[in-house]
Amino acid sequence: MKPIKNFFESKYFPPVTYLITLVCWYFQLQTPAIIYSALAIALTIISGAKRINIVTVVFAGLINYRATSYETNFWPLLLAGIFILPLAVYDLVRKKINFNNPLFIALVFCFLASLFSLINIPGEFLIYGVIGILQAFAYCYLFLYFWNKKEKDDYRRIGENAVYLSLAIALQIIIFLIQYKGDVLGKRIELGWSASNSLAMVYLLLIPLAFYAYLDTGKWHLLLILGIDIAALFLTLSKGAYLAFGILLLPFFVYISRHVKNKSQFRKGILVLFSAVLIAVGIMFLIPGIRAGLIGYLKQMAERGWFNDQARVKIYRYGLDVFKEFPLFGSGAYTAKPYLIEGGFRAELKHYHNYVIQNLATLGICGLLAFGYFIFQIFNQARKHPYNIAVIFAASAMLIHGLVDNTWHNPLIMIIMLIYLAFLVCPKEID
Repeated sequence: MKPIKNFFESKYFPPVTYLITLVCWYFQLQTPAIIYSALAIALTIISGAKRINIVTVVFAGLINYRATSYETNFWPLLLAGIFILPLAVYDLVRKKINFNNPLFIALVFCFLASLFSLINIPGEFLIYGVIGILQAFAYCYLFLYFWNKKEKDDYRRIGENAVYLSLAIALQIIIFLIQYKGDVLGKRIELGWSASNSLAMVYLLLIPLAFYAYLDTGKWHLLLILGIDIAALFLTLSKGAYLAFGILLLPFFVYISRHVKNKSQFRKGILVLFSAVLIAVGIMFLIPGIRAGLIGYLKQMAERGWFNDQARVKIYRYGLDVFKEFPLFGSGAYTAKPYLIEGGFRAELKHYHNYVIQNLATLGICGLLAFGYFIFQIFNQARKHPYNIAVIFAASAMLIHGLVDNTWHNPLIMIIMLIYLAFLVCPKEID
């Protein structure tokens, strides 16, 4: 097992894993990607390699092509779960588990809120409630596992994975643009695992941690990757992402400039970063289809009003009506979709496009209080260390963007965020 362990802990494992993911994504091969992920996780545990390597597998797996039907996803994921879950549970329980973490306690409160929401779920929607409860339980386990398995300096590997993941997504976007057959792109980026809005959310999560990786290593090529990331964020044409990025950009750089040791190098780095952004945006603007889509979108928003979306307001009002019907425990975890369909909205809608209304409608006041406590603990636990501050900015971006879209109730976002939180640098390590 030593050669396998050495491979997992070598510098080659992350690029190999993300390359395999890109190949499977390109050829839309979901099953081979699941098999690779399951084997990599199992062999990491069996070989005794550092569990931080599992984060690489999880992050890469998030951006693999995923068929949208439950029938296509069910069997590969079920078999992989049957193979991995007993091993992962054994890996956690074979040593004494430390439950004493305020963030974990906050997640348990969120799980209990999901459980209590079953009170109001009608029989025909019960499956949605069960899925919501299982999802909340999975979040608790995911955080608990990585928090108990983390080792010294693992947080640095989180920044490294944020860079790899953002670069892999950028390559997917480039491939998508090369193969795009329409005349005008607009807001039509479809990568199989994500559309434009979700893509924007993921980039908002990755950019602060990727910038932390630059500050931690001082490697200049990371600034070029960050420039591409920011350009890709603008390409998504997401109003919520623009709002979050615009609000947080200045405070982010002001904070870093006050705490960075080499201020001269930092100023040079900022110049390199913004040069990379301008070059990347300039290249995109030279492509007629992208340029026409961007101009058309800006014109449309200027005429209508950037946040004057009456269709979205209608969703908000309906969500509040559902809350008024079930004020204490909500209509049931994960029941936004069936209630929206019942309210006459299109079947593609799965949420209320606002985390406050989402909590109130599905989990009631109890759910909103549990979620509020979770957010409080994020800001309470993530202090002082540069990695922790990067996580704070990522969480802040989700709070701002989530006022007009679905951030905190998106499994893709929650998995990344919970992994970030599990590897927060504790006060003892900082001291």
